[in-house]
Amino acid sequence: MTSVGTHVRKAQSLLETLAMILAGIVLLTMGLIIVASILGKLLFLRPIPDDLLMVGLLNVAVIVLPLAYVERMRGHITVTVTTDWLGTRMLGALRVFGALAMAVFFGGIGIMVAGRMPNEIAKGAYYDGVLQIPTWPMKAVFGAAILLFVARLVLSMIDGIHTVITGRDETAPETPNEEV
Repeated sequence: MTSVGTHVRKAQSLLETLAMILAGIVLLTMGLIIVASILGKLLFLRPIPDDLLMVGLLNVAVIVLPLAYVERMRGHITVTVTTDWLGTRMLGALRVFGALAMAVFFGGIGIMVAGRMPNEIAKGAYYDGVLQIPTWPMKAVFGAAILLFVARLVLSMIDGIHTVITGRDETAPETPNEEV
């Protein structure tokens, strides 16, 4: 692998790890919002306004931010009943096909969501509620996380093509997946 390729992979891995950490922080924040709202309702008869809306919006970040990291670790749910008997080259080809299909699907969703953002920012669109939370910030997080995921999928396709050509899978996950 070239020096540039090594630096790109390290930068990608760093961004994925930071996205995972951010997802963990967001998850803790969701828990704090829920606890604070419950305590506010019990103690002061006033829950946090728009608590359910905030938790719902933060849930988007918790779901999409870790996608690239999970792809790097090859941690997506897979069914290997029919692929256990295939050779390494064929598994590489299937990996390319799967990554391409996911990149097209999720990339399309990301483009559609990101394409609506400028109009929503210009209009000042917001979710109905007491706090009038703007719609675009979580869509920006979604778009950035999908961009990071698609970048990882491109690297997975490159690795799959390399496996098809050489017959060796040199990019195994950093930690092996445990069989359940």
